[in-house]
Amino acid sequence: MTAEIEKFIKYLSNEKNAATNTQVSYRRTLQQFFLFLCSDERKDYGVRIGVKNGDIPIARVTRDHITAFIEYSHDNKLKAGTIESRIATLKSFFKFLNNRDFILSNPASKIGFPKRGTRLPKFLHLNQIELILDFKLEKFIDYRDRAILEAFYSTGCRVSELCDADVTDLDFTNNRLKVMGKGSEERIVFLTDGAASFIQTYLEARKGKFGIVTAPLFVNNRGTRITSRGVYRIVVDRARAAGFSGVSPHVFRHSFATSMMDGGADIRAVQEMLGHKNLSTTQIYTHVSKERLKKVFDDHHPHAHVVTKV
Repeated sequence: MTAEIEKFIKYLSNEKNAATNTQVSYRRTLQQFFLFLCSDERKDYGVRIGVKNGDIPIARVTRDHITAFIEYSHDNKLKAGTIESRIATLKSFFKFLNNRDFILSNPASKIGFPKRGTRLPKFLHLNQIELILDFKLEKFIDYRDRAILEAFYSTGCRVSELCDADVTDLDFTNNRLKVMGKGSEERIVFLTDGAASFIQTYLEARKGKFGIVTAPLFVNNRGTRITSRGVYRIVVDRARAAGFSGVSPHVFRHSFATSMMDGGADIRAVQEMLGHKNLSTTQIYTHVSKERLKKVFDDHHPHAHVVTKV
């Protein structure tokens, strides 16, 4: 991918006569996209890609990788204009590669631009969470999926943290789970009684299917540790079955944080539970709560939409 970036920048300079600042901006965005694909953070968005000799084969980049980078940009509170600029850069980059036959198809061709305005984290209300959780428990994967979804909403974990957890990290006596966060920092997250119960039921179903319960907390249908991509598909598919689109593990994380803030939790406690290093990252959920309060006011106050003449 690094070679293709250089070809694109050369094209901007020699054929498009783009200004130096424009070239610098395009290069910065493409390098940020490349670094995202190389980092472990991409796993939180359910995507994977092979890094070979410090580089990424351009043919392996898909639309999913691009949309994950855009969602990652939103979650890092970038301004709408900055995100639009990132999208425009990626669309130009892949269009160039496709037109020059460096790639067979353009993965960015159907990527759209976000609507203008501030984008707060997408979250689900409690009744929406309950609708997603309301599916029949008939076989092993049903018990596993319910346990995963319950764990997400109970703990606010990142998908990579849940995938990396082992059975030995569970403490059912105190309803706790030890996870490894960013920077290899351990933290303790908490399980509701319901979440703990569903995890125990899942482990029993797993023992019945595979005979023994080995290290990974959550496994795939072959009994080996489940991947971030596998968990991502579970969340997306279960949400779609309940009639919701655009729901990812990160949406469950946002929903957990928003519910905690709405319930009056101390912001520093929420920061610790989420594993945020900086309080400013957690503060966005105070804005979400204010937006929800304003909506309740607009919907229910009898004079909210009445224009009074003076």
